[in-house]
Order: sequence, then C-alpha cells, then structure tokens
Amino acid sequence: MKLSSFAPLRVLALAGLTLTAACQPTLAACNVTTPPEGWAAGSARWDGACAGGQADGLGVLKEQQGAAVKRMFLGRAAKGELALGVVDIPDEGYMAGRFAAGKLQPSDDRQLIIQAFDEAAKAATAAADRFEKAGNAGSAKFYRAKAKALREQMD
Repeated sequence: MKLSSFAPLRVLALAGLTLTAACQPTLAACNVTTPPEGWAAGSARWDGACAGGQADGLGVLKEQQGAAVKRMFLGRAAKGELALGVVDIPDEGYMAGRFAAGKLQPSDDRQLIIQAFDEAAKAATAAADRFEKAGNAGSAKFYRAKAKALREQMD
C-alpha cells in the first residue's frame, strides 16, 4: 500500500488534534511570582490575563493536586503578584481581600471585602467567557455558577 493512501487518515487525525486544541482556551504561559501562602510549590496554574509572561489582570489561579483542583484564587493580579480577590477553599469557605506577596492582608474594611468578591466574580465571568469561546461548555457553566455564588456572598 502506498503512503498516499493514508492521507485521508492523516487529515482526520490532524482535524481531531485541531478540534481538541480548539476546545481549550488559548493562554500564554503566565507566571504568578508568589502563590498564596501554604500552596504546594509548582502546583499552581494561572488562567487569565497576562503581560510579559506575568499574570496581570483578571484571572483564576488553581492549585492542582493530581487532576483535582484543591483550591483557587479568583481575582486580579498585577505584575505577577496576586492583588485583590478571593481564595475559594472547597468545604471550608472563602478568604477575601487584598493580597501582598501571596498573603492575605488583615483588614476589617467591609468595603474592601465587597470589592474582593466583586473582582472574584468578574474573574469567574471572564473565565467562563474564555471557555465558552473555546467551545468548552462544561467549564463555562462551572465558572458562571462560581461567579453567581461569589456575587451572592456580597448580599
């Protein structure tokens, strides 16, 4: 059999790879300089705005444990550092506010907490939009529900 008779299979295989790639959001490799305190080294992945290889803008930082997401930060980063948002710890709750060098800064300012939840909801909505655009309806639905839950914390 000639190699050219495999051409349709090769085209189908390449089309499959293209479809698989199209279902994932297109993101540049972005770094977060200092992940939240207590997160395992090398376990975090930024999904969001990026400038010069650094997380910069709205996004989601996920701490992975194998294939599972252990916890996530939703909010705003600036020049590779987490700035304002919420750490969502499943079955435990939220840590909301301003971050510096990966640490939540203590504050009794209710308005700051409201702003942090607002930024987190915006980040979740932006993530949902990226996944929806990439054709990943399941992830888009997850982040839309997350945005709703974060907005409800401010009521």
